[in-house]
Amino acid sequence: MENSQAVNGSSEKLPFKVKLGYGLSGYTSFITWTAFSYYGLYFFTDVVGLSAAFAGAMISLGTLWDAITDPIVGGISDNLKWKSGRRRPLIIGVALPFVCISILLFTNWGFNEAVSKVYFVIIILLYYTAQTVLDISSSALGSEMTLDYDERSTLATFKNYFGLTATVAISPTLVLVAYFGGWFENADFGWSCTLAIYMIVALIFIFILWRTTKGYERHREEGSKFSVADIKEVFKTKPTRFVMAIFAIAIFANTINYSLQVYYYSYYAQLSEARISTITLVFGVASVFGAWVVDMIMKHMSKKAAWVIAIGSEAVVMIIMIGFIITPSNAGVLVYVLAILMAVGNAGVYQVPWAMIPDCVDVTELASGKRIDGIVFGIVAFVQKFAGALGAAVLGSLLTAIGYVEGAVQTAETLNSLKYLYGFLVGGLYLVSVLVILKYPLSKKKQDRVREAIAERNQGKGIDMTEFKDLV
Repeated sequence: MENSQAVNGSSEKLPFKVKLGYGLSGYTSFITWTAFSYYGLYFFTDVVGLSAAFAGAMISLGTLWDAITDPIVGGISDNLKWKSGRRRPLIIGVALPFVCISILLFTNWGFNEAVSKVYFVIIILLYYTAQTVLDISSSALGSEMTLDYDERSTLATFKNYFGLTATVAISPTLVLVAYFGGWFENADFGWSCTLAIYMIVALIFIFILWRTTKGYERHREEGSKFSVADIKEVFKTKPTRFVMAIFAIAIFANTINYSLQVYYYSYYAQLSEARISTITLVFGVASVFGAWVVDMIMKHMSKKAAWVIAIGSEAVVMIIMIGFIITPSNAGVLVYVLAILMAVGNAGVYQVPWAMIPDCVDVTELASGKRIDGIVFGIVAFVQKFAGALGAAVLGSLLTAIGYVEGAVQTAETLNSLKYLYGFLVGGLYLVSVLVILKYPLSKKKQDRVREAIAERNQGKGIDMTEFKDLV
């Protein structure tokens, strides 16, 4: 049973080393995902030689499978019984399979087209299964480490900080691929070697995460088995529905954003591989600093304000600069300006929703009487991943529709279409998410009251649910 100190958060502060160790889950969860988001479609089309439409559909299938497994894994992690916790055994158990599968995801063995299609479909499904176990378990772990509103924001910031360092880490990908490719008769193995470097770091980080969070699963109420009734309870809460909506819209846009970057820089802006790597590095470093900007806005204003400012600014920048200012003749300097100005929004896309979801868990607990962190994270992640799957499928079809030809010189019409997709479609979708979040009902004051009401009910006191009619 919770005491007043826990509710008010005075006993919920976490040591810096614990926050740092937990934050490493950002890198481990996002390193392969980031590399895949930036280069997956390009790898399949221009390296393996698959059509853009099939590659997009294949990525979409994997992401959809990821979405389906999210709530299932969340329910499993809620009910796992282990003396060291219910999340941490899953984290350490999936570590080595996750690393190996991630390397295989970027390994082109030179199979014929039919075999390559089967191979990569299997590997994509395995990858997303392992990634789900790792990410959902670590995310739900953060939710039960503290109930404090600001500490949760800080945990989300640490995780997002290291998640964004994944963008920095993958920035030399094309250069490393070319370098390692020279070691082999099959130069495509350069991709495998590059991913191996990234994943060795990930394996070390997973162990540190597992070790430093020992003993900090403070709120381990008996889990509830995954059921349709739980899904209904989650969808009854207004804050959760808002988070699902903005996350889905933003992830749909982000999937197209990340995947289009290499095409936009390579074909429209006509930049070299080295220049693209430098831009990605600048974007990643700026996004890391952007994470702390987002954190300050969340703490000094609100999480809703952080979304409006961060995502809104990225939307405006993309529409104006990509749509009207940048051309192949002036792209040399302006693409760096673009990368820097987009950074705060890039940080906010994941950081703000992951900070909001633990608050949604509290509201669900208030409404249902059950604390189901894993299931709430899993269902929100399901919506997020479904949006990502849709984005991948749509982008593959759009590339085909605008006349993109793998590895060829593109027509002027195709290049202009790349610009319009990147600037107006992605930027416009970000703006839509800003309009949606304006009605988000949960503030810090209201969330504190939710925690107080839960504590009062646990102490046998009655609570008036009409007080929370704007939440449930």
